[in-house]
Amino acid sequence: MRWVRRLLGLAIFVAVLMAGWQFAAANAVPVSVHYLVGDLEEVALWKVILMAVASGAAVVGFGWLWFAMKNGLVRRRYRKVMGGLEAEIHQLRNLPLAPEASAPGGSRAAVEEPPPGGALGRGA
Repeated sequence: MRWVRRLLGLAIFVAVLMAGWQFAAANAVPVSVHYLVGDLEEVALWKVILMAVASGAAVVGFGWLWFAMKNGLVRRRYRKVMGGLEAEIHQLRNLPLAPEASAPGGSRAAVEEPPPGGALGRGA
């Protein structure tokens, strides 16, 4: 199975190499480029296209990197808040539900019964 993956990878590499070679041969016409800060004279068209694609990919890559870093910071902040909340839940779980019977004034038998008709005192 490993040799199939290697063979497939080699075939893809050769195909990309041949496509690039064919693209460069088809677009070998020299052109002049005028941009904001200067001019380039007699540059092959395939080089100009490659530079444009690379600069566009760099702009998109920097935008994606900015978003990923911002998202990572937000995730870290939420993870920290969640850790604090989990610690609080753990502390609340360790609290007793009722006072101990041996503690002063701590017997549940001393709790008054609710009035007849419920907590609102409505008659039945």
